[in-house]
Amino acid sequence: MFQPDITDIVTQPQPTRAKTTAIKGLRTLLLNLPYPTRIIRRYMCSYNAPNFLFPPLELISLGAILKDWEQDEVALYDAIAKGADLQETNKYIAQYQPDVIIAITGFEVFDNDMEMVKGIKAANPTAKFMLFGHYATQFTKEILEQVPVDIVIQGEPDLIFAELYKHLKAGESISNVRGIGYRDDNGEIVVQAGNLRLPDPSALPMPAYDMLDKDAYFEPFLPKPFGMIQSARGCPYQCTYCVKSFGTKLTTRTPEQIIDEIKELKRLFGIKSLRFIDDTFTAIPSRVISICKLMIEENVNLQWSCLSRADTLNEEMLIWMKKAGCQRVYIGVESGSQRILDYYKKKVNVEEALANIKLCKKVGVETMGFFIVGMPEETREDFDKTLKFALQSDLTFAVVFELVPYPGTPLYPLMKDKINFSLMPYKNEYKDPELRERFHQWEKEFYRKFYFRPKYVGQNLMRAIKRPTETIASAAKLARFIVMPQKSNRKDFI
Repeated sequence: MFQPDITDIVTQPQPTRAKTTAIKGLRTLLLNLPYPTRIIRRYMCSYNAPNFLFPPLELISLGAILKDWEQDEVALYDAIAKGADLQETNKYIAQYQPDVIIAITGFEVFDNDMEMVKGIKAANPTAKFMLFGHYATQFTKEILEQVPVDIVIQGEPDLIFAELYKHLKAGESISNVRGIGYRDDNGEIVVQAGNLRLPDPSALPMPAYDMLDKDAYFEPFLPKPFGMIQSARGCPYQCTYCVKSFGTKLTTRTPEQIIDEIKELKRLFGIKSLRFIDDTFTAIPSRVISICKLMIEENVNLQWSCLSRADTLNEEMLIWMKKAGCQRVYIGVESGSQRILDYYKKKVNVEEALANIKLCKKVGVETMGFFIVGMPEETREDFDKTLKFALQSDLTFAVVFELVPYPGTPLYPLMKDKINFSLMPYKNEYKDPELRERFHQWEKEFYRKFYFRPKYVGQNLMRAIKRPTETIASAAKLARFIVMPQKSNRKDFI
């Protein structure tokens, strides 16, 4: 099993942050931009969320910097959670009158995001509008050229934003702030390279959870109120298709900090369930066990879920996870074909993955497997192996996506000649329509054979009885996808 090395990640001392009281603060709005349907924007991805919704953790992490370090006024407007459109959002902004607006960009929704930025900036021309996110980092100059945004923050935003805010608050030039793009006094675009990683996330304040609406967020088949925590940043694995949230250096927070955050979420909202949103929560099994033991000692009494890789799972860790309340593990399987996994540099053995996933059922932890179809060289034989793996694994749920080679991933330059990509208007799809149709049909076949096989239907009758509303909604979304044509955007059906 791959063992991530986290001993060399702290490459520089964490700057000391003194609270600022001498200078009058700015009024800042953290904005989750409007979209016509429910979506989730994260640094590493954005996706449709018909039956679940996560809080905008990246935004409230910046909110904590303003509240705890600067003691300044900050508000969150989550237009997705509120179901608000541009008009409603601008109405709120007009009432709040922020000096600074900061938003995170999405992926497939990028066109819409930029239109929202234009509409908000037009209605609020004096507010400094900032963007961050993966595409903001990859295409800083292009965004500044085409969108009336004032500042783009690159990479992991926390410390860069903190430094930037101090300069703005003091009325100072931002020419010495690294890791940003902006227009200078002559209208020229300036991009200032900087350290885009945070050496030690444990030095950050706790995210400003008190800014959230406790009833707005939820995960399927887990009780509400729902909370979310990121215990580590970055992903140490080298999969070629994956956008790394914050790079490949794994930076962790202490188990004690995690327990403190859980207690705060329970105090604020009385949460009954929790998601660990780390790219790979189980990357260091000994650390997971330490967190689980503390959860048991502190009697947190929650149901929770996490993201994982099959090769990081072992029975000892899973037993402790189950004892600590783990209900479900989301596993990036990707393919049942060793050839395809090797192409993706997944460094996972198919047989080992299958055995480890079955350990989850043995200890009583639900599993959700993520699969990918769509590598141009992928054959019908490869797909059949993936389908066979899914059926043999006894996964509780499974989701399959069409491969999307995102800019900034190792896969993108290898496939660049095979796809049509443009930022604005946004497009990222195979040039060959026959490929697109083939992979779409494979998706439909995967869902049909996985979810509608008699064994699976029989096993899940009890779930349907316990959670009829969620089960019916999920089945309706799934059936619609199988029957009707879909675009190649990321999809999620649970």
